[in-house]
Formats: sequence, C-alpha cells, structure tokens
Amino acid sequence: MITTFNTPHGRFRWLRMPFGLNSAPEEFQRRQNQNMEGLNGVRCVHADILIFGEGETDEAASRNHDRNFRALMERCRDNNLKLISDKLKFKQTEVRFVGHLLTNAGVRADPDKVKAVTKMPIPTDVSAVKRFVGFVTYLSKFLPKLSDLCEPLRKLTVQNAEWCWLDAHDRAVSEIKKLVCASPVLRYYDPKEELTLQCDASLTGLGASLLQNGQPITFASRALTDVETRYAQIEKEMLAVVFGLERFHQYTYGRIVNVDSDHKPLESIVKKSLLAAPRRLQRMLLRIQQYNYNIRYKPGSTMYIADTLSRAYLKETDTTSFEKDLEVINMVKYLPMTESRVKDIKLHSQDDESLQVLQTTVLHGWPIKREDTPSLAKPYFDFRDEITVQDGILFRGERAIIPRTLRMDMMQRIHSSHIGIGGSLRRAKECLYWPGMHSDITQYIQSCETCQMFENKQQKETLIPHEVPDRPWAKVGTDLCSFEGKDYLVTVDYFSNFWEIDFLESTKPKTVIRKLRALFARYGIPDTVISDNGPQFSCNEFAKFATEWEFDHKNVFSNLPAK
Repeated sequence: MITTFNTPHGRFRWLRMPFGLNSAPEEFQRRQNQNMEGLNGVRCVHADILIFGEGETDEAASRNHDRNFRALMERCRDNNLKLISDKLKFKQTEVRFVGHLLTNAGVRADPDKVKAVTKMPIPTDVSAVKRFVGFVTYLSKFLPKLSDLCEPLRKLTVQNAEWCWLDAHDRAVSEIKKLVCASPVLRYYDPKEELTLQCDASLTGLGASLLQNGQPITFASRALTDVETRYAQIEKEMLAVVFGLERFHQYTYGRIVNVDSDHKPLESIVKKSLLAAPRRLQRMLLRIQQYNYNIRYKPGSTMYIADTLSRAYLKETDTTSFEKDLEVINMVKYLPMTESRVKDIKLHSQDDESLQVLQTTVLHGWPIKREDTPSLAKPYFDFRDEITVQDGILFRGERAIIPRTLRMDMMQRIHSSHIGIGGSLRRAKECLYWPGMHSDITQYIQSCETCQMFENKQQKETLIPHEVPDRPWAKVGTDLCSFEGKDYLVTVDYFSNFWEIDFLESTKPKTVIRKLRALFARYGIPDTVISDNGPQFSCNEFAKFATEWEFDHKNVFSNLPAK
C-alpha cells in the first residue's frame, strides 16, 4: 500500500515494479534466484539464463544438458514464467555471457571487446588515455603482463604531468593491442579438484594466480604502497598471501587451499604461536584465520606466473582498509622505553656491523640453506621467520634486538633494583633480545657484589607460570573476590590478559554459571577453564555445565590463584 496515490478518479497503486527504480535490478535478480533455486547446470544473471551440461564424454555432457534444460522448462511452467523463443540458442559450443566468451575449452575474452580495443584510435589527450587504459584493464584477468605495457601511458595521467606523446607511447598502444588479441584461455573452476594459490612479492609489487592441475583460473596483481616497500621480505610475502586469499575469496573460502610461496620462512611462522610473530605479521595471520590453507615452499623458478605478476603488476595500489591499517603499525611505540633510549638503539644499530648485515638479509630475503647465510647473520637463522625491521630497529617478535655496544648498559638498567636472576630475565624478555642474553644476564648478576652481600639463603620457590595458549580465549581463569561487601566474578584470558569483572547477586553455583554462560556467549567457549576448589566450582552442577558446554575444567589449590 506504500505506492498508493490519490487522483480525482480515485486511489491507485502499482501492481508491478515500474522502470527506473534504483533497486529494480537487484530485486529482479533476487526473484530470479528464487525461481531457479535448486536447478543443476543453470546460471542466471538478470534476464540471461545459461544452461550447461557436464560429463566425461560429449555424449554424457549432452544428456546432462538435456536433463537440465527440461528441468528449467518445468520450473518456468510451474512459476508461470514466459521465455522468448527467438532468443533461444540451443546447445552452443561457445556463448557470450556476462561479458565473457564461454567455450568448451575454457573462458576467453569477448571478441567484441577485443575488436573494440584493436580499433581504438591513438589517444590524443589525457581523458582518451584513461579511457583506453581503463577499457583494457577490464580484460586484465586474461593478460598477466598488461601492467608493464601500460606503464608509459599511466605516466601521462599523473596530475600536473606535461602532455607529450612519444614513440614509446605508440609502441605501448601497439603492444597492448597485440597482447589483447593473443589473450589466453582460462580454465573453468572445478570445486571437486585440488586448488592451488601461487603468491609472490617483489620489491615493489604483489602477484597471485589461482590454478587447478597447473592451469590458470584467474590472475591478480597490485603495486606496493611507499610504506609497504619498506616492509621486511617476510611481511611482503605474507601480505601477498593475504592479498591472494582475499582477492579470490569466492574460490578460497570454505575449502582447503594449497598456498605456494618461494619464501621458506612462511612455512614455519604459520605453525608457531602468534606471540612469536612480529605485531604486523600477527595481524595478517589473524586476518586469514577464516581460510583453511596449507603453505608450501616452492622455488621461485617454478612459480613463473606469480613471479611475473609481482614484477608486472597493475600500478594501482588498490589497498583495502585492513592493508592501510597494517601500514600504521609501529612496533617501536610498544617498547617500554623512553624516546631517547629508542634513539640510542637505532643509532648504535647503524654502527653495528652484524645488525646491518642482518637488516639487509631480512629486507631482501633469507637464503634457503644456513651455509649460504652471511656469517654475521647465522646466529639468527633458526628463528629467521620471527625477525623484522622497522624504523631502523630490528625486532624478534615484539622484542628489540640490542646492538653489542648497548648490551652492558641494558643489563645495568635491568638489574638496577637488584631483583635477582629470575626477575631480571623476565624483565629483559619482555622487550629485549640478543644472542646469548640469558647467559650474559645470569653471569652479570652472579658477579654483582651487592647481590652477593645481601643474598637470601632461603629464597621463595620460583614462580611457575601457566603455559600460554596459542590463540585468544583458548584458556581462561576464573575466581571470586569481594570488595566493599559485594561479591564479584573475575575472568581472565591467558593469551591476552584481557579480563572482565561481573557483579554477583549471590555466590551460589547457578549464579556463577549464569555469568560464565553470558561471557562464553560473547567471546566463545574456551578449551580450558581454570579455577580453585571453591564450592561454586567443585559441585556437580558446575561439572554438568562443563560437560554440556564441552570445555575442560581444571582445579588448582585454593591457596594458589587461578591466574
């Protein structure tokens, strides 16, 4: 009744959707999808309906096509849909559909679009160049080397660039037209076959290709932004993986994907705890947790498609909001140090020969074998996947690698309060690293005269911390506390130290269980819940709760905290 309107002759309303509404195409497509739902071998885009058959032989494919066609006709009869017989093309070996030419061999570029490109006149102004480049970019999925040829033309479109058409531009237009005429045939995607994603990153670009049985399904590439070009090589390679998985999301989501990369450290970093990775890599690894992928090392010489794409990339950076967020991650600001101390580390790192060799290795990529690694970088080879560089400071995970000239000063600062070997090591491991740091700090404290003089012969037992899980909310600890006469339930995540406090109307088990249910509904059900042996947690009601919600409940002694 929303479309009802008044006239001198009475009230009227629309019985059909009128032409010109913005939502009309989407609504028509939705209705078409409903009408064709459940039909095999039928694809519908707006008013175009494609019926196809599959089979190991031409005869089997033809029979399958006929069954699908009869099913479509019956569905149209049931839904009172009328088709125009003059537009029917029956059992074609190739057909134009949604801007592509579908054949029994694969997907090809539409000949009309190819012809339109070859007949285009030489551009005479910037607008004409943009139209030409934009039109051929539409065919980029068929043209893996398009970007290199477009480079001279794109320079003409830069703001405030002087218009000067040269022979190089004539050659570029001519070569692009030849490339379009020779565009390859892409194979059809088969959901039953193994899927391989090849990813590669060069110094200035990313490339990805999706393949089945070694045949390409589609290509993609993009340029790195100015900030991304300064990433460590392992960060560029992981960014290429994120780019490939997300660009081909409709193919890669919800199935196993074999990701081939020529950067061997990626194989090990994805198997380690997130805490071992630098902060930017952590964000990338969390981003692609939605995909079921296996990263495999493959020499770059055998990944010619992805390798070519990363060097012959499309010049548009086309970064997502997530990739822009990665650029602003600054690990330096997370260091618990003063600005002057950070500057000292950066300055001394520039004068440290071994760290300069390590930085060059990190930025340009590690050799495959230890024996091919520069001697000064070999002490870092076993955890090379954890090392990155930012603002001239090297990091292992989130810990700064300290140059040799500052290590004694760092040990003096760490031990300034004489907190013992265990305390000093825990403080150092929060933000510092250098090869042999554990033994250096231990030896330094053992020779401290003040500590020897006031050494406590009956020291307390060393704190034994819980094992840190490999992801958020995998293991949580919970306990009751009181404050100003009121009771509260405290729950802490062992991975991130994130905590929540809930007010308890009573300390009965059912109240505690109700609060935990609300927490698990918000953040997910953990694998393990740790508590003391209080009556709220040792009762049968809580044991039944743990069984029904499928988590492991572990108790500690009441005089020991759950976290």
